[in-house]
Amino acid sequence: MERISNIQLFTLIVGFEIGSTTLFALGIGAKQDAWLVILISFLLSTILLIAFTQIPRYYPNKNFSEILNVALGTKIAKPLLLLFGLYFLSQTTHNFYEFGMLINLTALPQTPFIVILYLFIFVVIYVLSLGFEVLARTGEILLPYLLAFLILTFIVNLFSETFQLGNLLPVLGNGIRPILDELPSVISFPYGEMVVFLMFWHHLKDKVSIRKITFLAVGFSAVLLMLNLIIMVAVLGPELTANTELPLLETLLSINIAEIITNLDSVAVFLMFIGGFFKTAIHFMGFCLAFTWLFNRNNPKWTITISGILLPLFATFRFTGLDDQRWKGQEGGIYSILVYSVLPILLVIIIYLKKKTNQTR
Repeated sequence: MERISNIQLFTLIVGFEIGSTTLFALGIGAKQDAWLVILISFLLSTILLIAFTQIPRYYPNKNFSEILNVALGTKIAKPLLLLFGLYFLSQTTHNFYEFGMLINLTALPQTPFIVILYLFIFVVIYVLSLGFEVLARTGEILLPYLLAFLILTFIVNLFSETFQLGNLLPVLGNGIRPILDELPSVISFPYGEMVVFLMFWHHLKDKVSIRKITFLAVGFSAVLLMLNLIIMVAVLGPELTANTELPLLETLLSINIAEIITNLDSVAVFLMFIGGFFKTAIHFMGFCLAFTWLFNRNNPKWTITISGILLPLFATFRFTGLDDQRWKGQEGGIYSILVYSVLPILLVIIIYLKKKTNQTR
C-alpha cells in the first residue's frame, strides 16, 4: 500500500483548502466583516474535523470502504459509498468546470474551452494513475510555490497606493446577523469539503498524527484565507469586492507601486492553475476510489482513465456557464450537508456505541 508522510498530508490539505478559494471573497455578504466569517466558520468546523479524524482512530488499518463494511454491514455500506462517491463527482465537476472557465476567461481567451479542459484532465489522469503517493509528492513540490506567490500578493498589496485599512471599519458595523447568514456556506466550502480525506487516511504512515496535522493544516489555511479577504476588502472596498466576479484578479490589477509594479494578473493565473489542480485532483481521486471499492476492486487506474476522459464532456453538458455552475452549486445544499456533516457524525456515534457494546459483553 502507498504511504505518505505527515508533511505530505499537510501540503495536500493546505493546497486543497486554499485551492481556488483565494480567488473569491468568501462570506462577503457580511461586507467588511467577511474575515470574521472565515474565523468563526473555522471554529465551528472543528466539530466536523474531530468527526473526520475520529473515524480512522477506531480502524487505523482499514480504508473507508472497509470501515463502512465493518461498522454498518455491506447492505448499508454500499449505498453510502455510492452517496459519497456521487458527492465527490459533483464537487469534481464544479471545480473542474470553474477552473477551465476562469483560465479561458483570463489567460487563454482564444483557446476552445473543451481543449483547455482536456489538457487539464490529461495532467490529472497522468498524476493520479501513478498513485496517491505521487499526488502527495506533487503537492510537496507545488505548495511552496503556491504559498510564495500568495504571500507575495499580500506583501505587494500592503505597499500599494490602493490599500486602505479604513475599508475594514467599522467592525460589526452591520451587526451580527450578516455574519450568521454567511456561516453555513463558508462551513460547507471549504471546511466541509475536508470529508473527502476520509478516503485517504489509510495512506498515512503515522496515523496517530492525523488529527494534529489536520488541525494545523486547516488552521493555517484559515489564516491565509482571512488575510486574503482582508487584503481584498482593504484594496477594493466591501461593495466592489462583493460585486466583482474575481476579486483577487481585480486586486492584483489595481496594484500600483510608484508606477513600477503594476498589473500582476499573471500571479492570479498561476494561483488559479495550481489551486484548481489540487481541488479537482483530490475530489476526483475520492470519486474514483469510491467507485472502485463499490465493485470490490483495489486498483482505481481504469476508473481514473475512463472517468477522466469523459469528465470534460460531462462538465460541459452539466453547466452552461459560470452563473449556472454557481447556481447549481447552491442547489445541492441539503445533499452536501448530509454527506459532509450528518453521515460522518452519525458514523462516529455508531462505531463508538458498537465498540462500547462489544467491550461490555
